[in-house]
Amino acid sequence: MKDESKERWLELCERASKEQDPKKMLALMSEINRLLEEKEARLHQSRPSVAATSGDFFEFALPTTS
Repeated sequence: MKDESKERWLELCERASKEQDPKKMLALMSEINRLLEEKEARLHQSRPSVAATSGDFFEFALPTTS
């Protein structure tokens, strides 16, 4: 199932890159986004220590000005 999901979003990216109809492109992008959000959720569930730090990296990497 993982391979099918991966192949699906990659296929949709390729289709979106060639799509000329804005409505169809938006539909493709929405589906790509949904699939990637599902993938991200699965990754957060399987590796909580990585997920906890990955979103906060830039917040801590940027210096603060006084």
